[in-house]
Amino acid sequence: MQCLSPRLHPGPLEESGRNPARRRFLRVGCRGNGRPAEMELRVRFLFRVDDPPPHRGGCMGCSFPRGLLRLLRPPPASRPRPRVLSLESVPPPKRPRGSLMAPPRIGTHNGTFHCDEALACALLRLLPEYRDAEIVRTRDPEKLASCDIVVDVGGEYDPQRHRYDHHQRSFTETMSSLSPGKPWQTKLSSAGLIYLHFGHKLLAQLLGISEEDSMVGTIYDKMYENFVEEVDAVDNGISQWEEGEPRYVLTTTLSARVARLNPAWNQPNQDTEVDPSGEIIELANGGCPWKEHLYHLESGLSPPGTIAFVIYTDQAGQWRVQCVPKEPHSFQSRLPLPEPWRGLRDEALDQVSGIPGCIFVHTSGFIGGHHTREGALSMARVTLAQHPVPKPPTNSLVQ
Repeated sequence: MQCLSPRLHPGPLEESGRNPARRRFLRVGCRGNGRPAEMELRVRFLFRVDDPPPHRGGCMGCSFPRGLLRLLRPPPASRPRPRVLSLESVPPPKRPRGSLMAPPRIGTHNGTFHCDEALACALLRLLPEYRDAEIVRTRDPEKLASCDIVVDVGGEYDPQRHRYDHHQRSFTETMSSLSPGKPWQTKLSSAGLIYLHFGHKLLAQLLGISEEDSMVGTIYDKMYENFVEEVDAVDNGISQWEEGEPRYVLTTTLSARVARLNPAWNQPNQDTEVDPSGEIIELANGGCPWKEHLYHLESGLSPPGTIAFVIYTDQAGQWRVQCVPKEPHSFQSRLPLPEPWRGLRDEALDQVSGIPGCIFVHTSGFIGGHHTREGALSMARVTLAQHPVPKPPTNSLVQ
């Protein structure tokens, strides 16, 4: 059976007081045995009359994803959500005692982002339990361990613990291997894993019906075959063609479009992994001469920013936190380390600062030392929390 292009066909206009609404049906045309046949998935949903008209393109790449995205749009906040019986086998994440009001945390990797983890996070945030979730982008195992659910990072696939990575050598799962009876043999990405474990629940929630309804299963299969499988294949580097037969349907080129949203190779590094304030930078290669260059680099920041501290390792491998001077050859720092710390060392400094592992702070407060990177970073962060960074004067070197 060869599937033709799915189209959205308008139904009759219904008037309901001041809020007229329209019915829409998702129609899938099929052809088999030389005779045309047609199957309708009648999916009823309402939308405002002032919404833009549906796309009338005839290709599957346009009509089908647009129709499904309109279907997947969450209902208005004013409309009460129906209570749906969930048949999901994976239990909801357990929140630590004392943090019941804290939003859940979705962990994924930092750096260049890809379509699979972007789609995985988007699908999760359509679910009520993850609607207000914070997305944490990091590769730090300790930070990932604190997340309620982790996608596309961590080297672990364990649905009972909500860990959904596919990069480990041992991972070879497909929709067919994890869901017997499904025909798709494409290796799953994080998008496919989230769709596999939460897709039925998501569709049932959005449609306002039970997961047992046959419509959920039908749309689930169509969504995977015509949308999610493409993301899985592209992320795993699977060629579409093999011996003249397509392995999967390529309908949206969504992966390429998402990839173009990453910063260009020559754009300034916007990564705030060192500190969200953007006022602390790290020299990965040690204490190279940096002061003169910093002012030039700082003048080109967009939006404008002020750097207060530089952390780096010295020749002995110990960490330093150095304050940025007001001017290249000035002995006055933009924000010196706290006065009570100055001139102290080791245990005495630990007690006053509340940061274990300190080595020293210079009597002028322009530099300090710590045994670890996190400790040096904490010294800078504590100082920032106590005093905001004053705006530096105009530097003649950058004019």
